[in-house]
Amino acid sequence: MTVAHRQPTNDPRVSRRHYILGTAGHIDHGKSSLVKALTGTDPDRLPEERRRGMTIELGFAELDIDDIRFGVVDVPGHERFVRTMVAGATGIDVALLVVAADDAVMPQTIEHVDILKLLGVRQGVVAISKIDLVDEELVELVTEDVRRLLDKTPLAEAPICPVSSVEGTGLDSLRAALVAAARAAHPSPVSGPFRMAVDRVFTVQGRGTVLTGSSLRGSVAVGDALEVWPGGETCRVRDLQTHGAHEGRLERGQRCALNVTGVDRERLERGVELATPGYLQPSRLLDVRIECLVGSGKPLKSTSVVRLELGTSEAPARVVLLDRKALDPGDSAFAQLRLGTPITSVFGQRFIVRDENAARTIGGGMVLRPASRRRRRDVVDELDALARLETGTAIDRVEQVLRQSGFEEPKTLRLCGLAGVEPEELDALFAELDAAARRVPVDGTDIRVVPAAVSELGDRLSVWLERHHRKNPDRPGRPAESVIGWIERLTSRPLAKPLFDLFLTEGRIKRIGAFIGLPAFAPTLSTADERLMATLIDEIRRGGFQPPSLDAIPGVPAGDRKRVVKLATLAVALGELVNVDGTIFLHIDAEAELRRRVVSLVEQHGGVTVSQVREALDSSRKFVVPFLEWLDRAGFTRRDGDQRVLAG
Repeated sequence: MTVAHRQPTNDPRVSRRHYILGTAGHIDHGKSSLVKALTGTDPDRLPEERRRGMTIELGFAELDIDDIRFGVVDVPGHERFVRTMVAGATGIDVALLVVAADDAVMPQTIEHVDILKLLGVRQGVVAISKIDLVDEELVELVTEDVRRLLDKTPLAEAPICPVSSVEGTGLDSLRAALVAAARAAHPSPVSGPFRMAVDRVFTVQGRGTVLTGSSLRGSVAVGDALEVWPGGETCRVRDLQTHGAHEGRLERGQRCALNVTGVDRERLERGVELATPGYLQPSRLLDVRIECLVGSGKPLKSTSVVRLELGTSEAPARVVLLDRKALDPGDSAFAQLRLGTPITSVFGQRFIVRDENAARTIGGGMVLRPASRRRRRDVVDELDALARLETGTAIDRVEQVLRQSGFEEPKTLRLCGLAGVEPEELDALFAELDAAARRVPVDGTDIRVVPAAVSELGDRLSVWLERHHRKNPDRPGRPAESVIGWIERLTSRPLAKPLFDLFLTEGRIKRIGAFIGLPAFAPTLSTADERLMATLIDEIRRGGFQPPSLDAIPGVPAGDRKRVVKLATLAVALGELVNVDGTIFLHIDAEAELRRRVVSLVEQHGGVTVSQVREALDSSRKFVVPFLEWLDRAGFTRRDGDQRVLAG
């Protein structure tokens, strides 16, 4: 950030539209010279660049034509600096492809065109440079060569302008072509959340840390708080400049230099992102549409490790194809990119993949889910969901994001980044989802969810219970409270019980006493266990109101209490016994008789004491006290001093 001052560029008398213009092309084809001829600024700022006549780092300039202001990004053409080229191409609205008339199409020309295509750049102009060194016939041959190269790419109809940076020939035609390309571009909104991928970090003595980049969307003002990703620290904008001019606010399409405070300089480097708080979400898993370039030479195998170029960042990633083992050159498919460190992106963002050694570009594509998870769904269902994200409407994308998020709806800005919509669109999109029953309230709550998310939760619950049944075929299922707890962990406290009740009503699960299992499940016992459980039930039934303890059941092998407890628990779940206090079990018929006698005593006396119940049952205090406490817990009776009365 230079500290030199000049007149602010936001002249109120001129309403300017801002665009990022990025160069592309082979080394030594005259990109930097052409930028200097157009703007008067030499983009090669490093002494080594000027000494060697070769661009190494990104260079920047400003170009005003009519009401258009271009922030120019000049990229290196050497094959060793392709990562730098991709960083500079991030966010460009118009590409300026430079091909030297004395050299024609070269390897980095081809690679740069592939990168522009993969990054989704649809507006561009071709400059045939150095025409002062060749005759007119050779210029025509090079033009034909370029046309063949651009055929079947988004730049197939790009105007081609022969120019000489030395003599100034053709520069006016080039300027006119650039303006026309800018007017045909459809840049991101200048409203809404701000986002900038950082391509340069440095320190200015007495002013602190400066971060530069091309504003990808939204606007930023002095004093704004921004998040620095992927770490998530918050910084504050102390000062703003664009091409050396101090500004109070900058917007998308402008080159930005932000003087920030509140963040550690050591944590900042090319590749970090600045964004309005709450907009971006870092993730190690991205679901994408990926394409393998025709010129890659060999298929891209699933689980291959590649170098991911996303925004201005670079990171190793593993490509996991969803429906095939390899991707042939020229083909595309859905895939998941798995990274070792989190990275930030938004829906629709373009990326490049190079081989593991970053020696060649092998493909690229578009982000569909900026924050994904390990695949759990059926492959066919997952492919359908990704297709809806890729080709569906805004409402389809919002629905898919809500489905993926499950029961914790993302905040407004984050939802916008994940679904590729603007904040002002959300209310109408939600209303449309609700009207079509694609988002519905959960009974008993005011929380709305996507039905598919409820269905997926039910499927996961079935898998969880089926696994338990398979491991424990002789148990009645899982306790109801543990099932509700499991649902709560995956949803929220307000939703757990209503969703549990919904699954019961739908028949996804069933009650087995105090336990929950799958509808088709029935406990299976060995012949010996069946006999022992029958003995257990019969002995407790014959014990009446003085039932034997589990240790006293005839036929139970010594030291096998765990086995008999398991059988008693199953008998309770099957409705044969009642677990009074964990040590005393009562036969279901005796429990019903207990209730009848307590009702009779209360009707006679207005209340009943432990002694009265003991005499009526011809039992002992050892059993009667736990019996009455059981009735209290069951909500049948309640204590009133020394007496019990009917709770209802």
